[in-house]
Amino acid sequence: MNEGSHSEDHEEYQGWHDRPSFLGSHRALAVCTREVGRLVDEVQREIVALHAGGLADKPDIRLSPSRCIVQLGPVALTVTWLRQTLDSVADGELLVMVWRGLVAPHRQHTPERVSARPATTATVLWEHVFSAAADDEESWRWQASSEGEEFTSSALAGRCVARLRQAYAENASAA
Repeated sequence: MNEGSHSEDHEEYQGWHDRPSFLGSHRALAVCTREVGRLVDEVQREIVALHAGGLADKPDIRLSPSRCIVQLGPVALTVTWLRQTLDSVADGELLVMVWRGLVAPHRQHTPERVSARPATTATVLWEHVFSAAADDEESWRWQASSEGEEFTSSALAGRCVARLRQAYAENASAA
């Protein structure tokens, strides 16, 4: 058997060239779910450590599938995985925002009464969009859409919490 014939056999198979890239594959969906989870877990760890380090405000952390909201006193951090289709990671985006104001207030529910929803006026202080960049699970990175920088989930969590901490400190000095 000729050494080159193995690759030639694959090239002759019509579906070979139509095969989706890693990010377009179903395997990438599982990897993406793990990486978003890793990112959120690391954000939580860093927020808890930040609070243990002496912050006056206790963080309120809310989790839902593909979303994390951290309210830290007068500022907040949101991390959200947005995808266009359910079958592909390739066209999804990770939206990270730091806010001034109350992002997701708790509503008090009183049965049989219309609850007045507290007014929410939050303004965006920092916003970044990231996309998945990977050829396989081991090479997974979050790529910033604007600068093209790439981050591991852990490094991106550190950057997000640093931005939240900066907003918290700026708000405290302005008050």
